Amino acid sequence: MRYLIIAVSALILTACASHKNVYQGEHLVVPSIAELKSWQLFHKEDKTYRSDMWQKRGERWADTFAVSIYYHQIADLTQKRLQMDEPGKSHCQEFQSIDMSHPKMSGQGVNFWQTRCFVGEREVARMLHLMMQGQESFYHIQKVWAFEVEESTFEQWKQRMEDTFLCDMGAQNNTCPQS
Repeated sequence: MRYLIIAVSALILTACASHKNVYQGEHLVVPSIAELKSWQLFHKEDKTYRSDMWQKRGERWADTFAVSIYYHQIADLTQKRLQMDEPGKSHCQEFQSIDMSHPKMSGQGVNFWQTRCFVGEREVARMLHLMMQGQESFYHIQKVWAFEVEESTFEQWKQRMEDTFLCDMGAQNNTCPQS
């Protein structure tokens, strides 16, 4: 009986030592966007995914902002970008996919870019994309204009994306805002 207790104890200690903790300190920090209060919100969530999409009233799908979180998923950001750019390449006479640097995050864990779609000389769509691979989840944030957007409006939304970042509550160099 004593050997059985020792064997079970050793098994439990081994299992505890090899247990991999679920990472739970990660947070997506998005600046407050007051104008979204008047937009229509669409929310979808299940065990692996959460999406919040705001649609400007009266604009249908032409003016939207979306934040999608894919829980416990690791994404190939290069492949995801190719997938996001494919519809534009297929439907635009001229399509531009332009890299941008993100001031708060850099490296392989972030992909920040804009796309522009032209038909003839006219710009018919412009999008901002920010994809981030965290320790815990994959994040995709996008702003869509299905029309020619004023440059000042574009720059304002670009700044909001530049102010968006991931932080880790458990890290020693914690960059999370204090509540």
